[in-house]
Amino acid sequence: MTIAEDVEAERAMLADTLEAVGPNASAGCGIWTAFDLAAHIVAADRAAGTLAFCIRALAARGVQFNPKPQVTATVIDRERRDGYPALLARLRQRSPRLLLAPVVAASTLFEVWMHHDDLTTSNGLAHGAPEHLALAIPPLVRYQAKNLPSSRLIIRTTRGHEWTFGRDIGGGPRSAVLLGRADDLIRWLSGRGPLTALDVEATPAVVEQLRAFVGTI
Repeated sequence: MTIAEDVEAERAMLADTLEAVGPNASAGCGIWTAFDLAAHIVAADRAAGTLAFCIRALAARGVQFNPKPQVTATVIDRERRDGYPALLARLRQRSPRLLLAPVVAASTLFEVWMHHDDLTTSNGLAHGAPEHLALAIPPLVRYQAKNLPSSRLIIRTTRGHEWTFGRDIGGGPRSAVLLGRADDLIRWLSGRGPLTALDVEATPAVVEQLRAFVGTI
């Protein structure tokens, strides 16, 4: 299975979950309902995904975006006008090709998976991790780089992926090694999961800094 196929499968599963919980269920994302979440995800497909592509490409390089709440609300309200069933039908359609381009495909998978994970967690449902989810870790670390405490961060997944971020200081005292499942690593980097879900090798001072990190995205 390719990462593009993972995206399409996750969209379809998200549509199924949204249908099961109903439009008024909590989306697990602030005050959003499932209806709001469906509208938010579908909005990225507008204009063949051009705006979402630009935002995700920049975010993958570490550029952070903080849109005004009223702008986000306006976009959601626009999509909600089509009705909940129509939004679910659009989710079951193929993603714009632009959002599956190699430069943003991992970020697109992260966007759909993370919101689906919020939804399932909020409603007491199970949620698995797609094969290529780990590929979303590097762009997510770059996005959070300003807030991560260690100058050298080594991340390893239980399935054999490994990345090193930051200055190579030869395993010095400010280095940290984090090992865990891809979904747990992504939850932690997104502020949705605890550091205790991961195995951490670092000095006590760096561990405390890692515990203090709260990812927002």
